[in-house]
This record gives sequence, structure tokens and C-alpha cells, in this order.
Amino acid sequence: MAGALWPAPGSSLTGPIGRQRRYTWARASLDDVKTIKRELGGTVNDVFLAVISGAFRALLLSRGEEPAASTVPSLIPVSVRAKGEESIYENRVSALVAYLPVDIADPVERLAAVRTRMLDLKASNEAGAGEAMVSLGRYVPFPLASIFVRLSFSLPQREIVTVTTNVPGPQQPLYGLGRRLVEIIPYVPIATTLRTGVSIFTYCGNVTFGITGDYTTTPDIDVLARGIEDSIAALLFAVRSSKRKRQSVKSVRPNPAGAKPSSPGPAAQLPSAS
Repeated sequence: MAGALWPAPGSSLTGPIGRQRRYTWARASLDDVKTIKRELGGTVNDVFLAVISGAFRALLLSRGEEPAASTVPSLIPVSVRAKGEESIYENRVSALVAYLPVDIADPVERLAAVRTRMLDLKASNEAGAGEAMVSLGRYVPFPLASIFVRLSFSLPQREIVTVTTNVPGPQQPLYGLGRRLVEIIPYVPIATTLRTGVSIFTYCGNVTFGITGDYTTTPDIDVLARGIEDSIAALLFAVRSSKRKRQSVKSVRPNPAGAKPSSPGPAAQLPSAS
């Protein structure tokens, strides 16, 4: 609860919201995301957070605001389900709060920063602490738990600026009444002072980013969608440039020290004209 009282720097991303919402989405190829992960390191979720960071950076810059390192702390739900517990039908979810590196202009450096921060957070046992709080609901009498929840929501929420949640979906086509399910577009609700939220869903080789915004204060929500797609394109460009450089180095190898170039063999004798 102490973290919720520690204020994040003020920006247009946080503040009172109304009842109406704006909604849009961005698309990407899961193969492209995995290529970025394989070539630049990290996890698929790290790539998602890096491109979302690039999108929030673009949004802040478009509003004339300077992105700082602590401008966008995000609530990131994470699974704490242990290996072998896949068949247990109950939530095993906790959450981390991570600062999205919106202050970093280079997309590859942004991904590296996300990777480092997520590793540090996971090593700090913050997820375990959050899971322990959720687990209290199984043992605490409902009236007491209800009082605690109402108290928590009555406090001024100043730390979390957005929520970014990733849900892996099925990679095989789904059908209903003989019709193929073409696309699944996710939605995450916003509340209190969170003016934007991003949900990510993977289905059948595709990724969709559902973006929810407050109607009054986020009329430029499309900037976030374009920023996500632009950030993925920038990372793919970096991957391809790196591959071209490696291939160029391999194709132009200097001769070892002291080695002499091989001399051509004897020229073939052409038959004389009769």
C-alpha cells in the first residue's frame, strides 16, 4: 500500500476520467515478435513492453511533453503458476509495477532496458509478495477482506499510470457453428486515474494490442496504436540491419597473416584455327 501513495511525476497520462471510453487496436505478426526476441534477446513479453514503451513515448512527444524515466509506471499482471500446475482451474496471478523506459529514444536500447528491469523485478520477489496478498482471500473472512478492498480503492492512486497485460491465446484456429474465428481483439478496463490501458492477445500467429482510453482526455488514442506498429517496424529494421552486417563481415574476410594469394593455374590452350 505504501507504493500506491508514492506519486509518479505528473503528466497528461494520469488524472480524473469520465464514464465514456475510446478504443482502438494495433496488429503485429507473432513470428516478427519472436524474430526480434531471438535476435535481440529477452522474452516475447519484453518485446511487447518495449514496443508499448515506444508508443507511450510517441504519445508524450506528440503532446509536447518530455518523457522521463519515471513518467510511466505500469501495472503488469504476471502468472505465478508453477510448472506442473497448468491443469489447476484457479487464478495464479500476481502483478509487478515497472517503469516503462519511455525516456530512451533508441528502440534496441529500450528493449534492453525492459529486459534488465523485468529481470530485476522478478529477482526481487515482488511477484511473490503480490501473490501472497491475493492468496489471503482464501483465508480471511469476507467482511474483513471487503473492508480492506474498500479502503484500498478509497486511497488516492498516484503510482500506476497505465496497465499492460499480456494473455497468450491458442495458436490453432478456433471454430463456432462451422465458422472460423478470424481474430480476437482484447480489452482491458480502466478506472480511478488510469486514462489508458493496453491488453495484448496472441491467436493463430497474430498479435493484437487492444488500447482503451478515456474519451475526454485521450482523443489522440490512435497515436498509441501507430506507435506500437512503428516500434515493431523499427526493431525489425534493426534486426535486419544487424543480419546484413554479419553477412557482410563473413563475405569479406582478410587473408591470414603471411598467407599468399593462390596463383591461378595454367591457362588452357585453345585449339589453333585450321
